[in-house]
Amino acid sequence: MGIPPPHVRAWYSYAFAAEVYSACGLAIFLPITLEQLAKEVGYYAPDFVEACNPNKTAGDEIQRVCKARILGTWVDTASFSMYVKSIAVAIQAICIISIGPLADSPFWRKRLLLLFAYAGSLSAILFLLFPTNPNLALPLIAALLFVIGNTTYASSIVCANAFLPILAREDEEVKKAYDESQTPVTSTEDDFELDLNGEVREEIAGLRRASLDEEANTVIPQGMGIVVRAISTADLTEDEFTLAPKSTIKEIHGLKTHYETLFSLTVSRLSSTAIALGFLSGVSVLTLLLIPVLYFEGSTFSLRLAIGLSGIWWAIFTIPSWIGLPSGISNQEQEERYDKLKISDAWKRIGKMLNFKEVRKLPNLYTFLIAWMFLSDGFHTTTYSAILFASSVLSMSASKVILMGILVQMAAVISSITVPKLQNHLSSLDKPITNFKVLMYAVLAGGVIPLYTSIGLILPIGGLRSEGEMYILGVWFGLVYGPFLSYSRAVYTELIPPGHESTFFSLFAFTDKSASFIGPAVVGLIADLTGNLRYGFIFLLIMLSIPIPILLKVNIREGIQDAQRWNENKLMPNTNVENDQETTGLLSQ
Repeated sequence: MGIPPPHVRAWYSYAFAAEVYSACGLAIFLPITLEQLAKEVGYYAPDFVEACNPNKTAGDEIQRVCKARILGTWVDTASFSMYVKSIAVAIQAICIISIGPLADSPFWRKRLLLLFAYAGSLSAILFLLFPTNPNLALPLIAALLFVIGNTTYASSIVCANAFLPILAREDEEVKKAYDESQTPVTSTEDDFELDLNGEVREEIAGLRRASLDEEANTVIPQGMGIVVRAISTADLTEDEFTLAPKSTIKEIHGLKTHYETLFSLTVSRLSSTAIALGFLSGVSVLTLLLIPVLYFEGSTFSLRLAIGLSGIWWAIFTIPSWIGLPSGISNQEQEERYDKLKISDAWKRIGKMLNFKEVRKLPNLYTFLIAWMFLSDGFHTTTYSAILFASSVLSMSASKVILMGILVQMAAVISSITVPKLQNHLSSLDKPITNFKVLMYAVLAGGVIPLYTSIGLILPIGGLRSEGEMYILGVWFGLVYGPFLSYSRAVYTELIPPGHESTFFSLFAFTDKSASFIGPAVVGLIADLTGNLRYGFIFLLIMLSIPIPILLKVNIREGIQDAQRWNENKLMPNTNVENDQETTGLLSQ
C-alpha cells in the first residue's frame, strides 16, 4: 500500500489537527479556565463581602464557598463550569444530528467542515485577547466561546467522518472488488464448504491486519499499529464473521458481499489510523503545553494561552485538509437531490429507529442502548467532575492537572492493549471470557471512583483528600476507561444487523449525546446547593449503578439472532450495494 493517497493524507491531517483542541482545550484547560475566571470575580458565601482567593490552599473549599454573580444569580464557581458543559453538550447533540443530511451532501461536506473548523479554532484563539484584569463579563464570554468550540468541533467531526465512504471507495482494492461485483458469477456448494472451513474468513482477516499494519506504520511511529487496533473498533468487523450463522457465511462469499465486506474493512482501517494520529497529537501537544503553564505558574493567563495555542494548532493543520480533501462538484442532479433534504430529515430517521416496532424486533440492542445512556453520561461526567475536583477542592495546580491528564490517557492505551491479550489468554472453550463480561468488569471498576470519593463524606481519612490519591484514581480511571470504550462498542457491534453498522452507530451516537447534558447539570446543581462538589459523586455512583441490572438483561446470543432475522426480513427482497451510502458523520461520535 505504501504512502496513503493524497485524499487520505488530507483526511488524516484533520484528525491530527482537531484532536489537539479536544484533548487539551475541551478536556482539561477550558473546565479549569471557566472555574478560574468565575472565581476571580467571585465572593465568599454567605456574606459575599470578601473576594475569593484564586490561590487558596487545599481544604478551604468546604469551609468557604466561592460564588460568582452570573446573570443576576449567585453561582458556585465549580457549578458554573458544570452548567456551561451541560448547555454545550445539549446544543452539540442537537447540531450533530441536525446537520446529518448536509454532511452527506458532496457539495456541502467540505465547506461545512472548514466552516466549523475555523469557527471553532477562532473561538479558542480569542482567549488570547482576554484582558489580564478580572472582569464580570469574562466568564460569560468564555462560556459562549466554550459552547461554540464544543459544538463546532463535534459538528466538524460529523463532516469529516462523512468522507469515510468516499475515501474507502477510492481504494484500489475496493474499486476492483466493486467492478467484480458487477459481473454475474455462480458459486458451487463445494465453494461454500471451503468457506465454512474458515479459509476465506482467515484470508479476509489477514488482509485486514496486513493493510492496517502497513497503513499504520507509514503514517505513525513504528510499532504503534497495535495501539491503532487497541483504541479503536478496527477489529470488530472481523468478529462479525466468527459470530455469523451458516446462512450468513454462505452469503458473505458472493462477490457482491465481498465488495461490501472489503469496503467495511477499509473504512475501519482508515478510521483506526486517524484515531491513533489524533491520540498521538493530543498527548504530544498536551505534554508540550506543560512548558508555558509551568513558566507562568498556572495562572489564568497560562490556561488561556494553552487554549489559544490549541486553537492555532487546529487552524494550521486544517490547511492540508482544506487543500487536499475532495470538493463536491455542484451539478443540477445533486442540487435537486439535496435541496429536498431538510434538517428534520435527520430527526425523522432517528424517530423511525426508535419506534415501538423496531424496539420489539431488536429488544436486546435497545436494552443495551438504555444502559449505554446512563453509562456514557456517568463516565463523561466523572471525567469532567474529577478535573474540577482536583482544581477547586484539592487545589492542584494546572501543571499537575495536565500531568494527571497525560497519565489517564497513557493508562487508557496500556489497558486497551493488555486487556484483549489477557482476555484471550484466560479464556477457554468451557469458560470463555466474552466481550460482555469484560464490559461488566469495566463498569463495576468504574464505580470505584465515585464510591471512594463519596466515602470522604463519612470517614475523616481517605476518600480522595490528597493529590497522591487523585493520581492513583486517575491512573485507575484510565485503566478502566480504555476497555470501557472499546468493549462497549464491541458488544454493541455484536447486536447490530449486518450491513447496517453506520445507521445503528448513528443511533448509538444519538443516545450517547442526547442524555450527556444531564450529568453535568445535576452535579453542578448539587454542588451549588451544598457548597461541596464531593456530594455530586454520590449522584455519579447512582448513575453508574443503575445500568448494571439493565445490562444483565441483555442476552448477546439472542441479540445476534434477532439482528440476523431483522437483516433477512429487511434486506433480502432488495439487497443494494449502495447500502454503504447510509454512512453518516455520526458514526464516530
